[in-house]
Amino acid sequence: MLNLKAPGVSVEEITRLPYSVTLADTAIPAFIGYTDFATVGYNKPYKISSFLQYEEYFGKAKQESIQLKDVEGKGVTIVAPPVQFLMYYSLQMYFANGGGPCYIVSVENYTSAEVQYTDLKTGLDKIENSNEPTLLVFPDAISLKNQEEFYTLYNEAIAQAERVKNRFVILDTYYGDSTTTSGDLNTIEYFRDKVTSSSYAAAYFPHLKTILNYTFDENETPITHIGLQNEGQTSADFYSGEIAALEELKRLASEEISSGSANAFVLADLLGQGVAIAEEINDSADNTHGEIPDTKAVLTEAIEEAKIVLDAIYDGTIDDFMVPDDLDENAPVFSGEFDALKAAILNVKDKKGAADGITLKNLESSNSELYNQIKTEIRSLHIVLPPSSAMAGVYGRVDSVRGVWKAPANVSLNYVIAPTEKVSEEEQSDLNIHDTGKSINAIKNFTGKGILVWGARTLDGKDKNEEEDNEWKYVHVRRYYDMVEQSIKEALKQFIDQPNISYTWLRAKTMLENFLNQQWLDGALAGSIPKEAYHVEVHGNKDEPKTMDVTVKIALVRPAEFIVLNFSHQLQ
Repeated sequence: MLNLKAPGVSVEEITRLPYSVTLADTAIPAFIGYTDFATVGYNKPYKISSFLQYEEYFGKAKQESIQLKDVEGKGVTIVAPPVQFLMYYSLQMYFANGGGPCYIVSVENYTSAEVQYTDLKTGLDKIENSNEPTLLVFPDAISLKNQEEFYTLYNEAIAQAERVKNRFVILDTYYGDSTTTSGDLNTIEYFRDKVTSSSYAAAYFPHLKTILNYTFDENETPITHIGLQNEGQTSADFYSGEIAALEELKRLASEEISSGSANAFVLADLLGQGVAIAEEINDSADNTHGEIPDTKAVLTEAIEEAKIVLDAIYDGTIDDFMVPDDLDENAPVFSGEFDALKAAILNVKDKKGAADGITLKNLESSNSELYNQIKTEIRSLHIVLPPSSAMAGVYGRVDSVRGVWKAPANVSLNYVIAPTEKVSEEEQSDLNIHDTGKSINAIKNFTGKGILVWGARTLDGKDKNEEEDNEWKYVHVRRYYDMVEQSIKEALKQFIDQPNISYTWLRAKTMLENFLNQQWLDGALAGSIPKEAYHVEVHGNKDEPKTMDVTVKIALVRPAEFIVLNFSHQLQ
């Protein structure tokens, strides 16, 4: 404090921080998709910093209905539901893999019948003017019914990233395996055919089987319990073995009759076997199926008629059998009993399971054994997700631990059991470097290491020619350059309206050199000495007196993508 009591000159030292560059955020993703609700409103980007905050403002996953299927010899198994809305699960993967603050753009709630391109495109448009998001992720995009819309959406996102130049798009493939075809093209070929080449985007393959479980409605929605017969499976297919057996019994009966001296008891035995087959089917048949209102009653009637014939044989009422080809339409046809049983079987269907129409909550008290089996099945069923959300978390983890200049590769993924497809060395060669330049980064399982991200190339991953390298083929090079550019642009705003003189130029140059020198010391820039790592020029513009020209050159670090080992040995 100044002492102003005595005459003289007093000096007060004022601490003033020098001009400095603040690092721009690099891993702030915007997740665009559907949520349970949105207390902040739909199509309004909202920043959260934890999964608990997500649940508070956007709710939980959609509760799926339980569908069971009987499996012969194994009891029941649960059928994986066709989940459309993946935002909730994707946020779990994001935070589990190191993600931090992010933006949520809820485009609609779960009452939507299906994922719509127009909804996701609207959410993308709403995020364009937000300055902070640096990554774009679409968790629900793979649920679009139209594959063309899926790739159109990603191309729109890439176009936005190239316009604003401060964000990066993480892409998925529409299918999680390479074998699914669209026309004459498989998943990878179709992806490359439809997606725009760009250094502002990267794609990852395949999809991931996670440790996350589906969220089921255990209290309100009744269970759908399918019997042994699959949904949509015809009775001719399901009972094919039994029908073939009936045909064989009919053939044997016809041969016996054709011999001219048919043994009644042999025929009775053959028909008895046919009745036994039909009765076994009837015991497990559903009561109504197909166009006939009571198909089980028709089968029961056919069985009873066959039994009448059997009784007639045993009591001697029927003792004369004719060759089927010689019979007229009014004569009794013994082999026709087999045809009647077959026709009735073709119209029945295996009945539904014991839990059909009951909620899981009510099943707990009525059938605890089945309830416990279903709960075990639910815990064993794991959801499959596209990798983009997990990769957004990896970007954040690598950026915070090492820096944005470190390639987000050769790092493990959390909450992942296995990729949906095993990528071979030959397949990865094609994924990594392709004539189109549209590289796709593989996710692979390594023994003793876990699930690793094994690639860090953008969708502009091809060199211009053999002599000229493409500097934008690596994910971290593009993202680091964008970070430096945004950081320097923001820092230079401090000099707007400052005197355009050498003193101002010197301060700006010193500020930038200090920033870049620290980046070099951190390992972000190549070069053994500072002048090999960066160069800064700041000066006035002779033609435009109000303009201060700034030139920054940096030597970016490249990854050791290929390591060549040379071995030699000397014989004694």
